[in-house]
Amino acid sequence: MKTILMKFKHIFILLSFTLFFLVSCKKYKHEEFGRSLSKAFKSKAYKDFDTAAYYSVFAEQLKKEIRQVHHPKWLNKIYSEEGNRLTLLGSFLLDGGLDSLSGHLSNSEVHGLNPVYFHSDDIANLLDSVKKTRFKKIEEIYPVLARLEILSADGLINYANILKYGAINPKKLYGRYFDSIERPDFIESQKMLEQMDLISFLRDLQPKNAVYTALQAEMQKGLSGDQKERIFLNLERLRWKISDFPEKFILVNIPEFKLRLYDNHKEALAMKVCVGATANPPYSKNGQNHETPVLSGTIDRMQINPVWNIPKSIAGKEIMTKLVENPSYLDESNMVAYDKSGAAVNAQSVDWSSASVDDYSFKQNPGSDNSLGRVKFIFYNPYAIYLHDTPAKQMFNEKNRAVSHGCVRVEQPLKLVDFLLNDQKESEKVKSEITGSDNESRWVKVKDPVKVYLAYYTAFADDKDGITWVDDVYGYDPKLKAALENYLPQTIN
Repeated sequence: MKTILMKFKHIFILLSFTLFFLVSCKKYKHEEFGRSLSKAFKSKAYKDFDTAAYYSVFAEQLKKEIRQVHHPKWLNKIYSEEGNRLTLLGSFLLDGGLDSLSGHLSNSEVHGLNPVYFHSDDIANLLDSVKKTRFKKIEEIYPVLARLEILSADGLINYANILKYGAINPKKLYGRYFDSIERPDFIESQKMLEQMDLISFLRDLQPKNAVYTALQAEMQKGLSGDQKERIFLNLERLRWKISDFPEKFILVNIPEFKLRLYDNHKEALAMKVCVGATANPPYSKNGQNHETPVLSGTIDRMQINPVWNIPKSIAGKEIMTKLVENPSYLDESNMVAYDKSGAAVNAQSVDWSSASVDDYSFKQNPGSDNSLGRVKFIFYNPYAIYLHDTPAKQMFNEKNRAVSHGCVRVEQPLKLVDFLLNDQKESEKVKSEITGSDNESRWVKVKDPVKVYLAYYTAFADDKDGITWVDDVYGYDPKLKAALENYLPQTIN
C-alpha cells in the first residue's frame, strides 16, 4: 500500500512540474514577445509591451469585433483564457506564418471564394501597420495586435474548415442529398490555432482531388462569368466529399447522364445512363419527381436475372392504377400480387378501384421484360437505390435521360460485370447467364468490392474530354448559388 502511495506521489509531482513548466514557458514566451518585436521591426515602442495591459485591451477589442467574426462563440471560448490571447501572434507573426495566411486568404478566389469573407484586407493592413510601427506609444499598438489576433484566428478557422468540409451543409439545402458528410467542430478548429507549422498547414489544405485541381486550372483561362460561376459551385460540391476518390471506383454524374469506370486513377470506360425523372420544368417528362439522390456506397454483389420487388410508391401510383384499367395487366407484365400473408393473389378477383396499397405487395419475375433487365448491381444504402440493366434500350438514344424512378439504368451492363469481377473466367460465366435463355435468379459476390459515387456536377473534368459543361437537369445550381451568396467572389455576385 505504501509503495502504491509513493508511486501516486511521484506521478503527482511530475504532473505538477510539467504543468508549471508549460505555464512558465507560455508566460516567458509572452514576456519575451515585446522584445522580439522590437528587435524584428526595429521599434523601441515594442520594448514597453506589457502582457497584462495587452490582455485587458484584448478583452475589450474582442467585444468590438465579435459582431463581424463568423464564429463568435468559438472565439469567446478560446480567448476566455488569457494565455491564449497571443496564440497566433506569439507563434507566427515573426516566422512568416501570418504573412502566409494573409496571402492564402487574399488568393482564396482560386477556390471560388470571396477574400472579403476571410477579413483578407483587414489582416493585410494590420500586418502592415504592425511591421511599419507608425506608433509612438505601446498603448496604441495593443488594439492593433488584438485585432490582428482575432481576425487572423477567425479567418484561419473559416478558410481551413471551408476547404476541408465546404462552406455549407448540403443536407440542409437538398432533400435528396444522402451522402455522408463531415462538418467543422470546435475542438478541431481550436487545434488549428495551436499547431506548430502554419505555413505547411496552409499548403496542405489544397484539395488533392484531380477534378478539383483541373477545374482550378480551367479558371486561369478566359472564361465567361457564367462558366466561372459554374466552376465555383462545383468546387464547393467537391469539398463536400469526405475523402478523395480511390484507385478504382465508379462515378455516375447524374446531370451528365454518364457513368465512368476508373482504374488506377485513370478513366477506363464511359457509358450512358438513365437517371431519376425530375419535376424541374425544362427536363420534366411527366411532372413526376423521382430524382436520383446524391450518395455513395460499395458494390459488393450483383443479381443475375433479378426479381423486382416493386416499391409501394410505384405500386400505388402506377401498378394499381393500371390494374383498374386492365385486370390482366399483371399477367401481361410478368408480375404477381401478394396479400399480407404472402399468398399469391388472383388479380382479376380483386376490385382494385377500392383496394389499398397497404394490403398488397407486387413483384416482377425474372425475364427479358423485367424492368431491371438481366442484372442489377447492389451497394448498401437505406434508399433502395442501385444500378441495373434495362429492357428499354431505346432510352439511351434520348438526349434527356431523366426517366427512371430513381435508380440508375446502365447502357453496357456486361462491361460493368467485367470491371467489377476482374476475373475473365468468372466474368464469362456470369455474362453467359445474363445473355442466355434461362431466367433462374442467383446472386454473385464481388470479391473485391468497388466504391460507387452517385454525384451531381454541372462542370466536370475527365481524362479524355477535359472540362465538360453539363446542363443543370434538376435545377440544383440556383439553390447552391443563393446559399453561397456570402462566399462567392464579388465578380460573380
